Amino acid sequence: MDRTLLIMAGGMGSRYGGLKQVDSFGPNNESILDYSIYDAIKVGFNKIVILSSPKLEDYFIKKYKNKLPLFDKVNLEIVIQDPSYGLSNFTLPKTREKPWGTGHAVLCCENVINEPFATINADDFYGLGAFEKVYNSLNYIVKNNIMVSTISYLIENTLSENGGVSRGVCITDNNKLVGINETHELEMKHNIIHGLFNNNKVEHGIGTQVAMNLFGFQHSIFSLLRKEFQLFLEENINEEKKEFLLPEVIGKEIKNNVFIDTTNENWFGVTYKDDSEVVRNKIKELVEKNIYPSLLWD
Repeated sequence: MDRTLLIMAGGMGSRYGGLKQVDSFGPNNESILDYSIYDAIKVGFNKIVILSSPKLEDYFIKKYKNKLPLFDKVNLEIVIQDPSYGLSNFTLPKTREKPWGTGHAVLCCENVINEPFATINADDFYGLGAFEKVYNSLNYIVKNNIMVSTISYLIENTLSENGGVSRGVCITDNNKLVGINETHELEMKHNIIHGLFNNNKVEHGIGTQVAMNLFGFQHSIFSLLRKEFQLFLEENINEEKKEFLLPEVIGKEIKNNVFIDTTNENWFGVTYKDDSEVVRNKIKELVEKNIYPSLLWD
């Protein structure tokens, strides 16, 4: 039973001020991405696809080409997000500098993925329990003919100590996702999370579910992405900064059915440069508790 993990690793980290995908956070220079791959293989994923920028392609090949074959029947694919891919009858504008966004990033991988797959961000730490949840969700959506799943986190387990963050607040009906409200400047004060939704102040309590780009898909998502990308291009081909985003495509699929499950894992990432030390300390704690070995790939 083949299952793929697609890792979005092409971002530039503008607020962070560097390439978060390759920075060292573990005791032996492990990146956050190392821990995600380690956890994914542990729960049963047998193919790793890394969506890379051109400047990181050689880095990923050299780093993982010899590591992953150490695991039984684990395959590796590196894909570059070509801005010309999928344009069909459209011509890439000369003024376009940014990639087309996460929806296009997934679409670029359609030629190397033929099975149900999950997506993550390279610079986010999800935790073993979250990978177990998303792996099981793939089995569920295949069995129940659902195209998309997502694993949500409890909002208090995703906040930064160094400033407000943006999160997709989930509206749910049992295990069905009804909507996602993209909410900004989220910070906790006295066990209440304050933020802005549509420029209006909002409050959320402990236990509110948020989406962290941990999605599961059947292979049929590629047909929907091709269709939606063409509609996007018709309206935005000459917009220099407009992006074709994966959550927006999923939002359109909500009317059919999107399965949602929740993890109690602590998510952490490096939105700000000051988050780096926090992440290093959290990984150090996990190693000291023997949740991860000190030498991850030994």
